[in-house]
Amino acid sequence: MNKYIYKRVKSFCDDNGLIEKNDSIVTGLSGGADSVFLFLYLIHIKKEYNLKLCFVHVNHGIRGSEAGNDQHFVEELCKRENVMYKVFYKDIPQMADELSMTEEEAGRVYRYECFDKMRKELGYNKIAVAHHQDDQAETVLFQLIRGSGFRGLGGMKAKNGCIIRPLLSVKKQEILDYLDESGQNYCIDSTNNDDEYARNQIRHHLIPYLQENLQKETVSHIAKTASYLQDVTEFIDIQTDAVWDRVIVCKESFPKEIRAGLSEMKKLHIVLQREIFMRMIEFMSGRRKDITARHIDSLIRLLNGQTGRKIDLPYDIIVAKYYDFVLMSHKDKWYHSSHSPQEIYEERISEGQEYNVTFTNNTSHTIRFHLEENDLMTDIIKKNDCTKWFDYAKIKNMPKLRCPKEGDYMWLRTDGAKKKLSRVLIDSKVPADERKDILVLAEGSHILWIPELARCSAYYYIDENTKKVLCASIY
Repeated sequence: MNKYIYKRVKSFCDDNGLIEKNDSIVTGLSGGADSVFLFLYLIHIKKEYNLKLCFVHVNHGIRGSEAGNDQHFVEELCKRENVMYKVFYKDIPQMADELSMTEEEAGRVYRYECFDKMRKELGYNKIAVAHHQDDQAETVLFQLIRGSGFRGLGGMKAKNGCIIRPLLSVKKQEILDYLDESGQNYCIDSTNNDDEYARNQIRHHLIPYLQENLQKETVSHIAKTASYLQDVTEFIDIQTDAVWDRVIVCKESFPKEIRAGLSEMKKLHIVLQREIFMRMIEFMSGRRKDITARHIDSLIRLLNGQTGRKIDLPYDIIVAKYYDFVLMSHKDKWYHSSHSPQEIYEERISEGQEYNVTFTNNTSHTIRFHLEENDLMTDIIKKNDCTKWFDYAKIKNMPKLRCPKEGDYMWLRTDGAKKKLSRVLIDSKVPADERKDILVLAEGSHILWIPELARCSAYYYIDENTKKVLCASIY
């Protein structure tokens, strides 16, 4: 093997701990140039590293006789080098139709199933695949175009669990040049020329354009940036691990759900908020695929939006914001619940406590409740527009912060004249779609206070007979 190529691949593998002595490796071998190059490299180092090797070929049942020729080529190559191999066959078009996938996706899923099946059967410890530097650049561009976050822009890892990618430091053209110089044949997949696939469009048109018109080293620069982003991702993972237990409560039993504490979540940098949300989705669905930056952005808006709002996500996940947390659950559990969110999620206030709230205009506030003796309160204090006072003796049960309910009302005057809360909100010109989300302080159905409107019930007004006052201050 060409010494320059050998040293570069070996250095990359050593730096990333990909191949070590006495490893046992299952390797994908399609018969294409990339997999043949990886085949030759592993054969070359087999004795030096005392490797156990098994090569796996998957016939996708797509290209007819061409696929049969690829299979025959692989079998002859493995026999020539006297190495173990295994051939699998699958009708990928049928599988794609049954699983509502593209043929490209179905083929990938089945290939990795075969690789892992052989690894487990043989008791091997690694799976090697032949992705190279151009594949990495294509992956990053594909993720960028589809709106992926920083994790997707990190591309493929050199080592991901038991899967290793020894060729990520090598360009496609270098592989082709080496095979041509060495006289080694390989198979050409005709579907690689089909621009129906998005990746082929990136490979055949976008990358060549960038190389010819903007930057000759486009591929290597993108791959290098991807490696930097992988380092950033690792750092963010460490930071997320450190705050996870403080922010998150998981419920594994039926019905499965996960919630993030609102006050703790809002203390985090937006980068950690995004990662927390992504992990919450992964907890609910077991995967991250199909979750894009657009979905995470909608969760960030929900976090900073009105109480009571909810959004739908892939995998039948529904997310709702309540007074003090964000809840993520499955849609069928949500809609079959016998309770409305307002009935389940309420907060009974406590004297001396502070509560973080969001008004319908998306502004965040803190409300603090405390008790004062009336005769100790000066007129200056009582004129403070940011604090409201309620006669504590008239409160039978400590009130709750919640959203409006049917039957809520307020006293307009001390003579007992009442008005339905819904009418109060209409008269105050609160938009119809915001009325159900506006925050109120309620004792049963009697509304003491609407913080956002600075409206209080006349029933709880303080007077000369008031001895103790419940004070509510907004910051």
